Amino acid sequence: MKKHLILIAALALGVLTLSACGNKDNPQEEEPQDLIDLLYPNGQDKKDLEIKSTAMKQTMKYSVWLPPKFDANKAYPILYLLHGYGDDNNSWLSNTTQYGMTHGGNAAEIAARYVKTGGTPMIIVMPDGLVSFYRGDYETYLHEELMPKVEKDYKFSGKRAVAGLSMGGFGTLYHALKYPSKFTYAYAMSPACDASMAEMVTDPKILPGITVETGEADTTTPMSGITPFVEAMRAKGVNMEYITVPKYGHEWTFWRACLPHALQKAGESFK
Repeated sequence: MKKHLILIAALALGVLTLSACGNKDNPQEEEPQDLIDLLYPNGQDKKDLEIKSTAMKQTMKYSVWLPPKFDANKAYPILYLLHGYGDDNNSWLSNTTQYGMTHGGNAAEIAARYVKTGGTPMIIVMPDGLVSFYRGDYETYLHEELMPKVEKDYKFSGKRAVAGLSMGGFGTLYHALKYPSKFTYAYAMSPACDASMAEMVTDPKILPGITVETGEADTTTPMSGITPFVEAMRAKGVNMEYITVPKYGHEWTFWRACLPHALQKAGESFK
């Protein structure tokens, strides 16, 4: 096994050396795409990136996932993926077990599988929402500071979607309803919401596609709050998808199961 690792390392070093020698005038091409794909089969994680925020009066963190075979010269759509209360910008990327329970969204592996099986390649941006519910000063930060920076740092196709869980599910609905022209799709998982949020709708025709998905056994953001919201939205003429799943509660196992569908819906809306 050790011999195999040494051989792989030597081959990788050899490829890099040849590439560097052959591309002295273009250092951006020094690392061959084939090697990048070998090293990052589930795409590339860029964790704990920082931006100094005037709106939040502090340095804010965010993480980015780049899809397999990422090409810096190609324009990509962006999915803003929001975490829940008490989590952070790395929670969706985490893949751990705590006290015998699944923790984290395992988003890199799930998203890579989606892309490799024919899904739309996209960049996923995961901001640190603190405990803001993505409103107030955070709202200013998201739209006027973080989004412009990310969409300048990477070649942006002009299409973006938003998804999130719990507090992030609330943020997903809040921003999709308040800024409908900015998003092509909104996917809210176990959202903290109630019927009053439907009052934000002024014209159902301009809304992005919306899905709400929740576990029927969820006691943290129960269906008693979510179902009236969906009914109020439909009463306003909003054609939205509502999925309820038996037995699941407020848990990462459920949100991991939601993510492939969220990626699919976002991907379809980007076309």
